[in-house]
Amino acid sequence: MKDKILILTLASLGAVLGGCVNVDKSVSETPSVYWKAPKGAVPEQAVAPERIETEKIIDKEQYDKQKAQKTDDLNSQADGKWQPETAAEKLMAGQELDLADLVDIALENNTVTRMYWFQSKAYAAAKGKAYSTYYPQISVGGQVYRNKTQSSSGISPSVPVGSYYETGYGPSAEINWLIYDFGKREAQVEVAKQALLAANFDYNQSIQDVVLNVNLAYYAFYSAVGMVKAAEISLEDAKTAYESAKARYDASVGNKPDMLNALAVAKSAEYEVENAKAQVETARANLANVLGVRVSENMKVAEKVNIPSAPDTSEKVSELVAKALRSRQNLLSSYAQLRKAEEQTEVARRDFLPQIGASGTADYIVYSRDDRQDSYQYQVGLKASWSLFEGFARKYELISSKAQERVAAQQLKAAEIQIISDIWDYYHTYLSSFKQIQSTQAAVEANQEAYDATKASYDNGVSSITDLLNAQSRLSQARQQFVLAESTLASSIARLAHATGALLANTEAQPDLPAIPAPQPDAD
Repeated sequence: MKDKILILTLASLGAVLGGCVNVDKSVSETPSVYWKAPKGAVPEQAVAPERIETEKIIDKEQYDKQKAQKTDDLNSQADGKWQPETAAEKLMAGQELDLADLVDIALENNTVTRMYWFQSKAYAAAKGKAYSTYYPQISVGGQVYRNKTQSSSGISPSVPVGSYYETGYGPSAEINWLIYDFGKREAQVEVAKQALLAANFDYNQSIQDVVLNVNLAYYAFYSAVGMVKAAEISLEDAKTAYESAKARYDASVGNKPDMLNALAVAKSAEYEVENAKAQVETARANLANVLGVRVSENMKVAEKVNIPSAPDTSEKVSELVAKALRSRQNLLSSYAQLRKAEEQTEVARRDFLPQIGASGTADYIVYSRDDRQDSYQYQVGLKASWSLFEGFARKYELISSKAQERVAAQQLKAAEIQIISDIWDYYHTYLSSFKQIQSTQAAVEANQEAYDATKASYDNGVSSITDLLNAQSRLSQARQQFVLAESTLASSIARLAHATGALLANTEAQPDLPAIPAPQPDAD
C-alpha cells in the first residue's frame, strides 16, 4: 500500500512539474502579433560605426574627445595651409578622392577584410591547439575531506568500538601524455594547417574582392555623374527647343500644340535631371558602404576618371584562363579545403586504431588525527586503449568524412568552371565595350550635327517641331549610351583583372603568393 501511495505521489508531482514547463512567455503570443522585447534585451545606447575599430570598441566619451581633437587639428592645420597627405585625411578634410584614395580607404576600413583577418587568426589558434596534443597534459589539484568511521567489536583489537572522525587534506598532481596513436594526431594537425591555409587564401581573396567592389562602385558613381551631365545638357537643348517654339508661336508663325509639346519635353528633361541626381547620391551611398565608412556630404569623389587599359588583352582567352587557374586565391583556398577534407578522412580512418600513452599521479595527504602519520602515493606507467565498439559511430564518421571530401572536390570543380566562365565573359565584354565606346562617341557627334541642322531648319520654318524634338531625343540617348559604354568598359576591365587574379588593372597576380602549377593537357 505504501509503495502504491509513493508511486502515485511521484507521478502526481511529475505531472505538476511537467505542466509548469512551457515557452509561451519567451515568444510572441500569437503568430500574427509583434514580439515585445523584454527589458535588457535592447542595448541602452547605439554604438556608432566609427567607434568600432579593428581591435576594440571605443568608449563614447573617449570617441567624442578624439573627434573634437581631430577637428581642432584639421582647423588649425587648414589655417596654416596644411595639405592632407593620406586618403583618410583627405576624407576628413572634405577633399576630392580619386580611385587610388578610395582603394586605400577601403583597405583600411572595410569590414569584410577585417572579418576574414580575424577568421584567419582563429584558424591559426586552432592550428596551435592541434599541435598541443604533442605535449603532456599536466594538472594539479587539492583535496579536503571529512571522514567518519563507525567501528564495532571484532573488526580490530586496536580500534575500540565507537565513532571516529578525521580530516584529511593535501595536494595532488596528474600527468597524461599521448605517445603514439598510429598517425591520427598527425592527420589532425594537417587538417588544422590546411584550414589555416584556406582561411589565409580567403583573406587574400577578400582583399581582391574589396578592390574590385571599390572599382565597380566608383565607376557606377562616375556613370551616375555622367548621366547628370548628359541630362543637364539635354535639358538645355529642350529649353532651347521650347524657346524656339514659343518664339515662333508668339510671332504667329508657329502653333500652340508645337509649343506645348516642346514644353512637355522640357519638363520631362527636368525630371530626368532630378532623377539622375538622386542616382548619384545612391551611388555615393553604395560607395561609402563598400569603403566601410559613413556616407556624408564630406565625402567628395573626383568626377573625372581615366579608363585603365585591360591587363593582357593581347593574350588569348586560354592563356588568361591558364594564368587565373594558377593565381586565383579562392581557387587556392578550394585546393586547401580539398586537402583538409582528405586529411579529415584520414583522421576518421586512424580513429579505428589504438592509442599508447604514459600517465602518472601523485597524492600527499595530511591527517588531523595525531595517531595517524601523513601519507603519500605516486604511480607512473604506460597504458594502451583501444575502443572496439561504440555503436558504429566511427564508421558513420568515416562515411561522413568521405562524403565531405567529395563535396570539397565538387566545390573545387565549380570554382574552376566559374573562373573559366568569368574570364570568357569579361574578356568578350571588354572587346565589345571597347567597340561600343567608339560607336557611341561617333553617334554623339553625328546626332549633335543632326540636331544642329534640324534646329536651324526648324528656325527657318522648314522642319517641324516633331523633327526637332526627335533629333533632341536621339542626341540625349546617344549621350547616355556613351556614358554607359564608358562605365561598362571600365567595369569590364576591373572584372577581367579580378578574374585573372590581379589586384588591380595593369598588374600581375601577387608574385610572392604561391601559385597552382599549370594544368597539364590531357593525353590524346
